[in-house]
Amino acid sequence: MLKTILLASLLALYCSVHAQTYSDAALMEQEYENLIELYDKNSRDTLLAKQIANVYIQKAEQQGDATKMARGYTRLAFVSKRSDAIKYLDTTITLSKNSTHPNYPAIGYIFKSYYLFTIEKYEESLQNAITGYQHAKEKKNQDQQITALQQINAVNELYGDYEKALETELLTKELLFENKESEFFTENHIASLEGIGNCYVRLQQPDSALAYYKKGIEEALKIQDTVTYHAFVSKTGTALYVKGDYNAALDSLQKGNRFQDYFVNNYDNYYNYYMGSIYFQQGNQQKGVQYFKTIDSIYEKKNVLYPELPVVYDRLANHYQQLGDEEAQLEYMRKLVLVVKLINLKRVFIKDKIAQEYEIPKLLEEKDELISHLENKQKNSQKLLLWVGGVLVVCLFALVYYIRRQQLFKKRFETLMSQQETNQVFKEQQDQAPKETLGISEEIVSEILTKLTTFEEEKGYLSKRVSLTQLADYCNTNSTYLSKVINFKKEKNFSSYLNQLRVTYAFNELKDNGTFRKYTIKAIAAECGFKSAESFSKAFYKKFGIYPSFYIKQLEQKA
Repeated sequence: MLKTILLASLLALYCSVHAQTYSDAALMEQEYENLIELYDKNSRDTLLAKQIANVYIQKAEQQGDATKMARGYTRLAFVSKRSDAIKYLDTTITLSKNSTHPNYPAIGYIFKSYYLFTIEKYEESLQNAITGYQHAKEKKNQDQQITALQQINAVNELYGDYEKALETELLTKELLFENKESEFFTENHIASLEGIGNCYVRLQQPDSALAYYKKGIEEALKIQDTVTYHAFVSKTGTALYVKGDYNAALDSLQKGNRFQDYFVNNYDNYYNYYMGSIYFQQGNQQKGVQYFKTIDSIYEKKNVLYPELPVVYDRLANHYQQLGDEEAQLEYMRKLVLVVKLINLKRVFIKDKIAQEYEIPKLLEEKDELISHLENKQKNSQKLLLWVGGVLVVCLFALVYYIRRQQLFKKRFETLMSQQETNQVFKEQQDQAPKETLGISEEIVSEILTKLTTFEEEKGYLSKRVSLTQLADYCNTNSTYLSKVINFKKEKNFSSYLNQLRVTYAFNELKDNGTFRKYTIKAIAAECGFKSAESFSKAFYKKFGIYPSFYIKQLEQKA
């Protein structure tokens, strides 16, 4: 912080001593490109830079050149405070609406999107980025397309579909490497590495995230950019947290935090969330609460939503419940309900906007390009047409299969709901095998069954560490006897017995607990004792005939 203030003071002193002065008349005599060159050399002296930009605008105004006027307002925006910059960029957009210049009006929309993002007006930022992308695509300006895509991705990663965001980030990276000669390649490449890493963190894939953050660190070292280096160091902390390496995560976050003054506005929420989460995981609730309360105070002050706010308020409510402070608990529960509702509305808006105004136009553009290509270069290629037709048929069958599958799942869901009301879905078949086939006395069998009932009532099956040997010890028997009793009395092996108990618990908890439904499938699996999301989903499907993700979606729609 002190170093930043010192550098700012030295810069101001340097500008005041070394900055040249120009009269408007002298500047008016300069050619346009000379004025731009002069502006670039003096951009740190905002007063002189504004003077040059205003003269550029006046000169263009006198000659009736709307595109050059737009260029002048863009330069004026770069050296103005954000609120004024956004107004100047609006003027840029208006003036260059019908311009034939390859940079306009896209440049106005893209920079406006950036400024709106920095002041956390994410919906407006998204709208401008999409419009900028469409104009850049029309003018075949690849650099602008990449920049616009990265702005779209930045918003989508906050509130949208993270898998779709990752897909788009990877496509952006491919587009970027097709134009490696661009003067903006390094900046865009670094932004792309961060974006892809962020997506992997959101998708709970820390190793992939760390790989991209490591590349970002390497790129920052190449260009000797200390701020970017520490930004990526901080980002590794988020991936290490997801990985469960809390001490290393803490170290990375604290190292990066030394450069907090250089980071974007939402950094405070990001930093406090991960620091608080780490301390909660380490059992230091007091410190965790301090960081989460900081996030709450930021929200109260700025009223800007952050995707992890529900987790923050849920943990704070649980903390005060444990302390017996009902008043504080109710206050945080009230906030939890409110932010969940608002964030869901925001997510719906952003997903719809992405689909309607970015993905759909992009697909239409690609379709038009394909048709044009076929007409110009493949007029006589019947094989290609047959291939395209075959692909379409396959796609149609895939679509029909998907629709029927969803209908089947929905029917199964409704059947499960009706069966649950009559307690039919969870009834176990009674053993029909003769008792003597067990080779164990009835007294021992009865004792084991009683212990198993207690085990089930106390939800001991939710532990990942439970094994046949441990459960046998709990039942005061050996693993051979226990295995036989479960096989004959429960009509399933030990593994299936545990899995069915766990998925039945998940089924009920998801139905009755709205907060539980907000968890990721991986988190739900862990809560229910499974070692992976995949094994949980398979067991859930085997028991109920539908996947947990579909079940949650239907419950949310009913709610």
